[in-house]
Amino acid sequence: MNKSTTRSGLIGIGTVGLLLMAVSILALLSSCTKDSTDKVDEANKQKIESQSAAISKDAKDDAVKMAEKMVDLAGMNITARSLSEVALQRATNPQVKTYARRVLDGNRQADNELMQLARSLNLQLPASLSSEGQDRLADLKNTKAGTEFDLKFLDELGKVSKKSASVADDLDDDGTTEAVKAFGKKTRKSLEAQEDAIKQLSNILN
Repeated sequence: MNKSTTRSGLIGIGTVGLLLMAVSILALLSSCTKDSTDKVDEANKQKIESQSAAISKDAKDDAVKMAEKMVDLAGMNITARSLSEVALQRATNPQVKTYARRVLDGNRQADNELMQLARSLNLQLPASLSSEGQDRLADLKNTKAGTEFDLKFLDELGKVSKKSASVADDLDDDGTTEAVKAFGKKTRKSLEAQEDAIKQLSNILN
């Protein structure tokens, strides 16, 4: 092998190595990308902590925790809406389709109330699916149409409803304003009723 070939070979190996390194760095950066809810949490936290020094640290900490719960609830509302939109198109059982429509209508009203509440507190809410929501939606879309799909929709929606009810309960207990507490209580009751309806539908399909 002559020198030029050797040199060319070394350059080729070096280029490949750099390319692999670049790909690895991009993959690492991608994995570290902030979730949609994380970005909003950070913005709300900065806004709360920059408030008047007359507000105690404990009060600010409580406000941050409450804001995080509101962000979580908004994110799960987006997930429930996205799941229901797909179910409205692909569910085969008429009762499941009807329920998906009910969820969308109820979700829209709850979203409006939560957005108004956040606006009154000068807080941001997420506008897109969280990474967890994206995973749930992808799983549903990849499920074969028919009873399997209908049950998968109810299962995913049930999990989201249960988590949302828990967060709403936290807002009822730990909200820093009476308006937040009232919203938390109302939302928890609504979600608990939703969980019962999901169980009933699941029993019909099983």
